[in-house]
Amino acid sequence: MRHIHIYSILLAFALLATILLPRVTDLNRFITADEPRWQANVAGFTIKLARADFRNLLQQPHPGITTQWFASPAIWQKTWAEKKLPLILAQCVLLLFAAYLMGLLWGKKTGILGAFILALNPFLIAHTRVYAMDSLLAIFLLISLLALLVWNKTQENRYLLYAGSAGALAFLSKLPGSIIVPFSIIIIFFLTKNSKTSIQSCFIWIISFVVTSVIVLPSFLIRPIGIFQDLAGFLSSDDYTSLHQYGLFYYLGTLVFLTTLIQISALVATIIKPSILKHKQDVAILMLFAVAFILMMTIGAKKGDRYILPAFLMFDTCTAYVASRVLKKRHTWAILLLICAFLFQAIHIVKLHPYELAYVNPLTGQFLGDRQLGWGEGLDIAAQYINAKPDAKEIQVATYYASQFESLFIGKTVPLHQWDSASNDYAILYRAMYGRSEDSWETDVLQHFTTKKPEKIISLNGIEYIWIYKLEK
Repeated sequence: MRHIHIYSILLAFALLATILLPRVTDLNRFITADEPRWQANVAGFTIKLARADFRNLLQQPHPGITTQWFASPAIWQKTWAEKKLPLILAQCVLLLFAAYLMGLLWGKKTGILGAFILALNPFLIAHTRVYAMDSLLAIFLLISLLALLVWNKTQENRYLLYAGSAGALAFLSKLPGSIIVPFSIIIIFFLTKNSKTSIQSCFIWIISFVVTSVIVLPSFLIRPIGIFQDLAGFLSSDDYTSLHQYGLFYYLGTLVFLTTLIQISALVATIIKPSILKHKQDVAILMLFAVAFILMMTIGAKKGDRYILPAFLMFDTCTAYVASRVLKKRHTWAILLLICAFLFQAIHIVKLHPYELAYVNPLTGQFLGDRQLGWGEGLDIAAQYINAKPDAKEIQVATYYASQFESLFIGKTVPLHQWDSASNDYAILYRAMYGRSEDSWETDVLQHFTTKKPEKIISLNGIEYIWIYKLEK
C-alpha cells in the first residue's frame, strides 16, 4: 500500500509538471497579434462588471466572455505573464476535468493517459498560452461531449447538466461553439431511442445551456434581442466572410501539418488492429463531431489553423482511448510505437519552447513550402538582434506586426507597408505574409524583396520565419 501511495504522489507531480511547465514559463517572451485587443476587451468587461453595467458586458461579438471572466482577476497586473496566469491556470484545471471525465467513461488509466496526451499537445499548449479564446472553445466542447457520453453510460442527469453548461461556455467562448447545440440534440435522440426520454433529456440539456448562458452573460436577460443581433452581425461582417480565404482544402493541410506523432501512432495501431476498439460508439461520436466541426469551418470564408483546434482535442481523446486499449491488450509493438511517439513529442516540445506556435508535424514539415505560419512568435529574437547594434536607439524599422515588435525594440518602429520610406533603416518580413491574395500589399512586398539578400534569417523549429533586410538609402 505504501508503494502505491508513493506511486500516486509521483504520478500527480509528473502530471502537474507536464501540464503546467510548458504553459506558465517564458510568458513575457513575446505577444501575439490579437492579445493587446483582447486585453482591452477584458479591461472593458471588468470595468462594466464592477459598475454593474450588465447591459453592455459584450465587448466583441466573438464573444470571448469566458476569456474575459478568467482573465479579469489579473487585468491590472503589469506584465503579460501576470495577466495571463489566471487564464492559463483555469484552462489547466479544465483539462484535468476533461481527463477525469475520460476516466469515468473508459477507466482510470485512460483518464491518466488522456491528461498526459492533452498536456503534451504542442498545438494546444501554444493556444492555452495565448490571451484569447480558441483553446477555451476547444476545451469546453470536449468537456460537453465527454459529459454527454458519461451521462449515456451512467444515466445520471447531473452529467447531462454538465454537458449543457459546458456547451453554453463553449458558445460564449467563440461563436462556432454553437454547433454543440444541434449536435448534442441529435446525439441525445440517437442514444436514447425513446421519444419521451429523448425529449426530457434534451429539455434538461437546453435548460442547463440557457441558465449557464444567462449567468455568465447577464446581458441576455436585459437585452436578449440586441445581443443576438450583435452576434448575428459578426457572422455577416467582412471580418468573418472575406478575410483569410485560403481555399476549400485549407484544413486538410492543417490536419497534415499539425497532427502529432502520438495521434498518428494511435491511428496506425487502430488500422493494424481494429479489434482493440471496444467502445466504438463513443469514439465514433467524438470523431463525427471533429468532422462536422471541420466542415462547418470550411464553409466559412475566414480560415486559420487555430479555428479547428477542437477537432485536435477530439483526436487526442480518441488517442488516449486507443493507448489504454493497447496497454490492456498488451500489444508489444503498439506499446513501443506509442512510447516512442510520446517521448519524441515531449523532447520536441522542450526544444521548441516557448515557440509552440511554430509546431509542425516532423514527418510532414518538409512539405510545408510557403504555407502561412506565425502570429508574432520570433519577433523577440529579431528585436534582440537589432537591439544589439551600437546605434539601435537611432534605428527605424518597418516590420510586420509592428505593435508587437515595438514593445520589444528600443528604436523606432513603423508598419511594414511603409517600408519604402527614406527614414527606414531595416525592413522585417514575416512568414504570416505568405498565402495572401495576389493583389494584397503583403504579396507585393514579398515580391519586391525576392531578389534581395536578407542580412539575417530567423528560423523557428527549422522553418524560416523572419527575414531582416538592411535598406539602402
